[in-house]
Amino acid sequence: MSAQPIPLRTANAPTIDPQLAAVEAAIDYLNLPTARPAIVREDGVHVVVIGGEHFAAWVFALGGDVNRAPALDGASLWTLRTETPRRADGSTVRILVHVALVHDEFVPAEFREVSA
Repeated sequence: MSAQPIPLRTANAPTIDPQLAAVEAAIDYLNLPTARPAIVREDGVHVVVIGGEHFAAWVFALGGDVNRAPALDGASLWTLRTETPRRADGSTVRILVHVALVHDEFVPAEFREVSA
C-alpha cells in the first residue's frame, strides 16, 4: 500500500498593498497614532489622526511639509506631506497625514504661521 499526498486547500489569502504594508510597518515601528485604517490612493497613503497632538507626533517623527486648507465654518484641514523611512532597497512611500482642527484648537507653535 502506498501513501498518497493529501491535496491542501489553498485559501485565497487577501494580498496587502506593498505601499500600505510599508506605512503600517512605519506606524508600528514609530508607535504613531491613527484614527482609522490607512487608505491607499494614487498620490500616496492617506492617514487620518484625531487631534493636534497626534498630528504633532507624526511631524516630529517623520518631518515633512505642513499645509493648512482655508478655514470653513470655523475649522480647517491640516495635511502633513511626508514619507516612510528609507527601506533596504532605498525606496520610500509617500504619506499624507490629515487632521481637522477647529479654529484656536491646539496647534503646535511651529505650525501656527502656516498660511492657507
